[in-house]
Amino acid sequence: MENLMQHIQEWFVAKQEHLESFARNDVRVESWFKAELLVLFEQLRSQALIDSFKREANLSTNRGRKQIDFILETSGEEHLCELKAMCTSQAMGTPRNLQFYFRDDNVGLIKDFKKLDEIIHRNKWVMAFIYPKPTRGDWQRAINSLAEDTQHWRCITKIDDYPEYLFIALWSSQRSNPG
Repeated sequence: MENLMQHIQEWFVAKQEHLESFARNDVRVESWFKAELLVLFEQLRSQALIDSFKREANLSTNRGRKQIDFILETSGEEHLCELKAMCTSQAMGTPRNLQFYFRDDNVGLIKDFKKLDEIIHRNKWVMAFIYPKPTRGDWQRAINSLAEDTQHWRCITKIDDYPEYLFIALWSSQRSNPG
């Protein structure tokens, strides 16, 4: 997954007009991100940069079936990937600041971390599209707010590598949990 981040970053950084419009209108548009990734993944597959991908695949866990946004296969390894669209502009007076998405409920990142934690697999990722990009201080406060049971998730992308209108936070589970 880390090998694909340059392609994903370039793809979405080029969508400045879209991202700024989403922020101005204070909308979460996860389905748009999924659609854009479908097109990108098809291109990457045709260039042999990924072997295959499945969208909205169902996997069994000890607590039943879980739907995963994407399963990518690259270099013979499967990667489970959940997506999160995180509009933090508050342009329309919504309460959705960055901390809103770090709550343990059905809206934020924690839900996706916990869902993937239920699945025994080596490569698990959460890709959060945050628009506009938070300040470094807000980002650090949000990371520091993670509860102990989710602190094994680490953001491996750097906030300074992104423009003001977007940050793609790629989270990896650092827990030893091979499949």
